[in-house]
Amino acid sequence: LKPFGRSSQTPRACFACEGACAGTGTMTAEAAAAAWEGTPANTEQVVNSPRVSVPVEYNARDLMLYALGIGSLDPRFVYEHDPLFAAFPTYPICLTFKGDSHDALPFPSPAMRSFPFPIFKGFKVGLDAEKIIEKVAELPPRGASLRLVGGVVGVHQKGSGALVESAYDLCDDAGKVYYKIISGTFQVGAHGFKDAGVTHSRNIPPPAGPPTHEVEVPTSLHAASLFRLSGDYNPLHVDPRVAEVGGFDTPILHGLCTLGNTTRAVLDAVAGGDQRRYRSVRMRFKSPVLPGQTLVVKMWQTTPTEVIFETLVKESGQTCISNGKMELTPQASL
Repeated sequence: LKPFGRSSQTPRACFACEGACAGTGTMTAEAAAAAWEGTPANTEQVVNSPRVSVPVEYNARDLMLYALGIGSLDPRFVYEHDPLFAAFPTYPICLTFKGDSHDALPFPSPAMRSFPFPIFKGFKVGLDAEKIIEKVAELPPRGASLRLVGGVVGVHQKGSGALVESAYDLCDDAGKVYYKIISGTFQVGAHGFKDAGVTHSRNIPPPAGPPTHEVEVPTSLHAASLFRLSGDYNPLHVDPRVAEVGGFDTPILHGLCTLGNTTRAVLDAVAGGDQRRYRSVRMRFKSPVLPGQTLVVKMWQTTPTEVIFETLVKESGQTCISNGKMELTPQASL
């Protein structure tokens, strides 16, 4: 959730800078272009460039801090001596910010800056668009030193701009993959480029009929102050002056915090919170959430292993998460 640039449009979800705002939380199109000076404008070159490998690291305390930041009090995620203690399954998205640091970070962080990101002609503002987080193997619960390997894999014209998608593998030095992550960013106003690479974006409308489950998830007034300690130190979420520059009346909640709260609500409702059944989650950011607001998560269980969902803000009625889908592993029969 990182704004860059100013837009005359009503602010939507979180904005994604993926880099160069020099610690202010905002940047102009000129600053963005300068930040990635030398990034090829040719989209084929962008998607075919060598993948970047960045060291990342976490410990058990990081896992517990993240779980608290998304509102969990489940001992399986917040108590290191619980026999089922594990990483909440969306934790790895934080490593794209955190890298291997165990301290407060500048924004953008060194890990963020390690991945080149193209800025196209006509760029006005960047919007954090979509996330996909797929678990391939269980993360070691006591911590690990791993690598995040990835880069841009797709650039496609979408309406008034470009959808730029990056893909990352979270793996160890031996090549074992633990997670696969897709991060999509929409560049408003981008033009003058050719489509290249692949797209993972899908429209997933909710089924007709009432939801199978509907859960209210309150958020804390201090949620952003706690969640940022997991690696996303964008001042947009805590500094009213930066929020105003970004086009908001007040600091907004991290979109990834909304993602975590939503995933927690779905996993609790359909799998008893058992992270071992989590296979993947995907969702699209639609509108901002303010700390202290209540999320309403609506779920349609279409099969025993697939759940479609959307999230609304109770106070405004606006949809903040759309095109949501969680995939589960089958429940054990014995």
